[in-house]
Amino acid sequence: MEQKKILFVSHDANRAGSQLLLLQLLRLLKDRGVPMHLLLCSGGELEKEFEAVVSITRLYQNINVTTTPLTGKLLKKVPLYKYYQQHSAQKINERIAAELSHQNIGLVFVNSIANSAVYCDFLKFLHHLPLVTFVHELGMAVKLYSHEKQLTFMLKKTGHLIAVSHAVANYYIGKYNYPESQVSTFTLIDHEHIDRKLQSVQRDILEKTYNVPKDAIVIGGCGNAEWRKGNDIFNWIAKRVIHKTSPLPVYFVWVGAGPQHEIYELIESDIRLMGLSDRIILIPPTPRALDYINRFDVLLLSSREDPYPLVVLEAALQEIPVVCFEDAGGAPELIESDAGFVVPYMDISAASEAIIQLALDPSLRETLGRVGRKKVLERHNTDKSVASVEAIIQKYLPLPVSEKQNQ
Repeated sequence: MEQKKILFVSHDANRAGSQLLLLQLLRLLKDRGVPMHLLLCSGGELEKEFEAVVSITRLYQNINVTTTPLTGKLLKKVPLYKYYQQHSAQKINERIAAELSHQNIGLVFVNSIANSAVYCDFLKFLHHLPLVTFVHELGMAVKLYSHEKQLTFMLKKTGHLIAVSHAVANYYIGKYNYPESQVSTFTLIDHEHIDRKLQSVQRDILEKTYNVPKDAIVIGGCGNAEWRKGNDIFNWIAKRVIHKTSPLPVYFVWVGAGPQHEIYELIESDIRLMGLSDRIILIPPTPRALDYINRFDVLLLSSREDPYPLVVLEAALQEIPVVCFEDAGGAPELIESDAGFVVPYMDISAASEAIIQLALDPSLRETLGRVGRKKVLERHNTDKSVASVEAIIQKYLPLPVSEKQNQ
């Protein structure tokens, strides 16, 4: 009898935290012989990397309703247009259902609440199957990327919820009354894969690409630029720190801010008007993010809300201390008082002073950084995390026993 597959659902293939985490998970499960298929709801830079790991059904290629220019113009002028759209959507749904039914799906694994609409509307034919949901979002992101009714429905159908941090777990238990007994709290980072990549990073990439001096103290931020990530706060702290540490060569670098982001013009304008275009550098999203992060002396997590960002784990693995805000997500759970500084929420002054202290004290950076790496390796052991995912899946779907599992 053919082994049933897990259908993973990803809202897109952008180079961002939850998508990168899913890619790591799929690679590790593939190594263990787990049968799986991916429903990709939109494209992105990671698409080819997903393709190399798993077979894919592309929702976004199916839902483009095309008409000839003349037919489209005529239809829009008559009530038939709405019927045409509904009829097309129904045909599309049937086509996707047929494609996925050939995959012999036995379990649905939704990665991110951003997929709640797709689960509710497009995957009705799979609602009879068990559902595992991996949540990476807190309140602000929930409002941005989901509708209350659809999210509530998906959570009611969810047999097991995986949360990336205790802050995230508590949010869904508290706001949605999700049963605590059905929640697991852990995240995944393939530290061996990252350590291998670190062996070939370009360590002088900032110096060569952006003319940053070799002796620069680099305070870094990372993530797709948006209001939630606090790019404006990053700039305010930068202005204060650069002013107070002058003439030290302190540079602030944000990896993941480009013209494609809505707030880019605003933050770029602020930097220019502050007269700091040479000291605050904005780098567009790039597959070489790890090269840039490797050059950071300190990671500043300026987010208003960030559940448990992958960049914090990546920085800690590279022995880079982190400064973050309390009550802004899960990062303080790792950083605590020994891997960086956790300062009061939105306290610009406290964050600035913490960064100044780290900028002036290389030995403190080294001490805190070493602790950060040790904590990531202890708390987020890759094999244990994958085993936890497999144990959750096994509750609903028997998995083949691989050599790695035996080991």
